[in-house]
Amino acid sequence: MKQVKKFDPLSVMKIAAICYGTLGLVEGFFFAFFISMQELITQGSRAMSILVGVLLIVAVPIFTALMGAIIGGLGAVIYNVSAKYVGGIRVEVEQEPEPAAGTL
Repeated sequence: MKQVKKFDPLSVMKIAAICYGTLGLVEGFFFAFFISMQELITQGSRAMSILVGVLLIVAVPIFTALMGAIIGGLGAVIYNVSAKYVGGIRVEVEQEPEPAAGTL
């Protein structure tokens, strides 16, 4: 078994920001759609409905990515500190066989 001893918080933050930002984009589209429909159904202005929809499509992914990066980075730091005392996560890895000489 191999053991994960440490995560680089900055690399975790980058990956978390991308993952959470992508999820936030999907959420933003859903929020924008439902809130825009609610505005139209309740006889709200069409311009306000479009503005709210666009704002949500932009703001939700940014906020979600930012929060995901912060929480992911803090999680990496907490993992690194706790792994010093109780050991890291143990994983079993399998190494792929080397290709035979002369073959591509």
